[in-house]
Amino acid sequence: MKKRMFASLGLTVLLTGCGSQNLLPLEEKSTDLSDKNHDLKLENQELKNENHKKQKQLDALKKDSENTGQAKTNKKIADYLQISSKYYGSVTKTINDYQAIDSQIMKNKKNQDVMDQLDSVIEANDDAIDQYKESVNDLSIVKKDDNVKKQHKQVLKVQKDIKTALTEIKKGYAKKDLTSIQRGRQNLTNIQVKNDNLKQN
Repeated sequence: MKKRMFASLGLTVLLTGCGSQNLLPLEEKSTDLSDKNHDLKLENQELKNENHKKQKQLDALKKDSENTGQAKTNKKIADYLQISSKYYGSVTKTINDYQAIDSQIMKNKKNQDVMDQLDSVIEANDDAIDQYKESVNDLSIVKKDDNVKKQHKQVLKVQKDIKTALTEIKKGYAKKDLTSIQRGRQNLTNIQVKNDNLKQN
């Protein structure tokens, strides 16, 4: 019986000793895996931070690109406004030049000097619209921006109305037809310029 107990006790001690030896490498592996897991989590967080940083840079670049695009659009609108302003300055001069000879035209004497002056007014107006068209021909904004399109159509309408009025006056003066002269003068007086505000952002 003592032998059995001693054998049992010896076996237990032996198994316990073996068991602890087997657990030690497992604990080391577990610690090692835990460390690696921690390292991976840190690396993952660093990648997330880097990704977030890159996304912010990308967003900033997109915004810069949009701002650059808007700046270019604003520049094109400003170029168009300068051209249309020059045209409207020419329209004002045309009307003032006509006003200078209006009293002579109303005398309806078919004077050649007055006819030549009227021709000069008409030619100057034709030159103004030709210069306008040539200047806007290369501006893509005239076709792309709705407000610029409206303004462009308004310029063309004003030009057509002025041309019609001056042609009527000239025809009436050449024929000594006071009714045609009056109609042309009235058309010239009725010309309206709508100034649609072009917004630059």
